[in-house]
Amino acid sequence: MEKQTIEVKQIDWFDDHFYKIRYLNEAKVEVETYFPSITTKLGAISKPQLLRWYGDLGTVEAKRRTQEAGERGSRIHWAWYYFTTGGAVVYQPPKAPLYSTEEMAEIYKRFNNQVFVLQNQDEMFDFLKMQRFHEIIKPEEMQSEIKVFNVEHNEAGTADNIFILKEGEYEVSGREKLKLEAGLYIFDLKTGRSINEEHFMQVSAYLMCAESMGMGQFKGCLIGHTQAQIRTGIEGFKTYFWNREKALFYYEGYRDIARVWERNFGTKKPVIRQLPALVSLDKDLKWVKTTEKGEQKDGTENRTDNTEKKVQKEKGQVVKTSPSKTQRKNEGTVGSEKQDSPKRSQHK
Repeated sequence: MEKQTIEVKQIDWFDDHFYKIRYLNEAKVEVETYFPSITTKLGAISKPQLLRWYGDLGTVEAKRRTQEAGERGSRIHWAWYYFTTGGAVVYQPPKAPLYSTEEMAEIYKRFNNQVFVLQNQDEMFDFLKMQRFHEIIKPEEMQSEIKVFNVEHNEAGTADNIFILKEGEYEVSGREKLKLEAGLYIFDLKTGRSINEEHFMQVSAYLMCAESMGMGQFKGCLIGHTQAQIRTGIEGFKTYFWNREKALFYYEGYRDIARVWERNFGTKKPVIRQLPALVSLDKDLKWVKTTEKGEQKDGTENRTDNTEKKVQKEKGQVVKTSPSKTQRKNEGTVGSEKQDSPKRSQHK
């Protein structure tokens, strides 16, 4: 049965990832609840190889590398989001900038501040693989950063894209062309070194959430992997596809793992706290902004409007200003939506 969604917010508190869901049920009564993320439930999977890696490197170094990989993935996801929602991606290496301050100001003006800056060559190279992928598949319709949830199983997640594709054969998966039927597809971007069964279960769970919300019946799932070891087609990029029948198979595996998490942590709720966004000894400071820690704004809103928001305490008035120089160099790094997994840097 289709649910009328009122609000979906992602909530991140350190390593906990939840979604605040408000929707109208079948009786048209508004319901507000909190669901753990799909990747949170997948955390119940035992990962002995990860423990060995931590043991070989040492905890401090392993955590540092994990954080760096997450932040890198987050930046590439942000770039893909800006690109697929009509914005621009700028390659601006800090040691040899390609655009002057004045030129950057014009770019921001041209794209109404929907500009994401990449500073690292390897990250720009990965993004260009995605750009080429987009040119080849030519989606008839596309949505970005879609939050999906399943009321029956109390879980939610964020899919990178939903595509409507034409029937065809696409050179996006190495030597062999990828044959796809016309219809709806869930797509997820992965920037790590490898793809495994956990990723297939994750995206299959997104598909089932989307269908439970009445979004239609999907043809299948797609993963775009930017670190593939291939030279044909799009060099270094591979698209993984599995149809809806296979998605149901992976989803059953996911449900087994989710039940383990639910038995151990089924009553867990997110931490919601009020934290100031600006702290100073200046007693005359008029502009303040209070954030509800853990509760983040809808990712679509945050990514579409990447400007500073200042709230005048006396009037409660919202004023938007142009991004600062630091923001322009690190566009999208404020907030932590995609740094939880990207996946979502991957806790969607």
